[in-house]
Amino acid sequence: MSKKKLAVVGAFVLGGVLLFAAGLFLIGDRRMMFADTVEVHAEFAQIAGLETGAKVRVGGMDAGEVVAIHVPASPSARFRVEMRVRRELRPLLRLDSVASIQNDGLVGNKFMQIEAGTEQSPPVAEKGTILSREPFDLGSMLQKMNESIDLVTNTIKDVKRGVDEALLAVSATAKDAQGLIVDLGSDLRAITSTGQKVTADLQAVVAGVRQGRGSVGKLLNDDEFFNKVKGIAGESEKAMANLREATEQAKEAIADFRGDKGPIKGVTGDLQQSLASARETFADLAEASEALKRNFFFRGFFDRRGYFDLDDVTADQYRAGALESKDRRVLRVWVSSEVLFTPDVNGHPQLTEDGRRRLDSAMGAFVKYPRTTPFVVEGYAAGVTADERFRNSRQVAQLVRDYLAARYPIDPANMAVMALGPEAPGSPAGDTWNGVGLAMFVQK
Repeated sequence: MSKKKLAVVGAFVLGGVLLFAAGLFLIGDRRMMFADTVEVHAEFAQIAGLETGAKVRVGGMDAGEVVAIHVPASPSARFRVEMRVRRELRPLLRLDSVASIQNDGLVGNKFMQIEAGTEQSPPVAEKGTILSREPFDLGSMLQKMNESIDLVTNTIKDVKRGVDEALLAVSATAKDAQGLIVDLGSDLRAITSTGQKVTADLQAVVAGVRQGRGSVGKLLNDDEFFNKVKGIAGESEKAMANLREATEQAKEAIADFRGDKGPIKGVTGDLQQSLASARETFADLAEASEALKRNFFFRGFFDRRGYFDLDDVTADQYRAGALESKDRRVLRVWVSSEVLFTPDVNGHPQLTEDGRRRLDSAMGAFVKYPRTTPFVVEGYAAGVTADERFRNSRQVAQLVRDYLAARYPIDPANMAVMALGPEAPGSPAGDTWNGVGLAMFVQK
């Protein structure tokens, strides 16, 4: 082969290698094989046709791809979507960011849309989990629309059937009313005749009374009969007077029975004395347990822990680091009130559904530690006066504490609330905060 042909073949092979390398580079760049990325997760009840390799967009910008979709182990579990996002967009990914499955066009491919979080929320950790919103399913909507149309049709049929039955009932009622009117005419005539007879009899009775016939006539016309009735009324008054006197005597006897010298007073005094003795016994038992904590044999445990009772730690002691030591450090997650609460009809804060999901996401950083690890829900809230700041801070902290205590296996004896007002050095907002801080004091 001549040198010219060898040069042509070599140029062709070199061009093919360069084209292959360029195509490989473009494909790798599209799949972000050469980019610095961060891995995040989201969970869904159903993924609506999302596939591995689908695009991931943050704030509408192409940011990565779906790496894997993990199938749930049970019907009650959820699909876990693993995504890879360019590290330069990580500042936009916060714990309150929301991931949703969207259509690229009306019937286009599926892609993952992630909404940027807020400034108050901390960034998502490496391989962390963000909030999710279930996808919109057009087929389910059409099925529900068909069911609604069928329900309306059946309702119209039932209403038409009821109207027909009502018209038949009205027609029958009109016929019955007509017959009743006919029968009522004869009854009215009979009643009128009877009334005339009663009027005549009443006139005869009145005439007899005036003439002194009968008991009523004697009462009105005979003085002797009237005097007898009057005497009977006097005897009745004397009997009522005796009855009232007996009632007063019974009241006096009951008062003596319940008085200071009666037996009831003694029984009540004994019962009160027993209750007072029981209170003193429990108070002595509490004092004995407190003294036992400070005993030489047990005091070392409480000294190493830094406190005897978590509820006895004051806000000033807590700010001064009473729960931190050379062997224990604090892990803290800040959660804003805007994310957690909404006012009820009386203006008091109440946990929202998004707030509960936010707390569940934040607890992912704490559940791996022992349940006896000290855990404090810090409440931060503003107010005009000191007592108002204390009440508002304690209220929001107590709401979060009750929810976490009912949902997660944290020892109640090692769980407390701390009302700290609006001052929060080191918070995401600077030196103040409105919300809560979840603080766990773990072993170094």
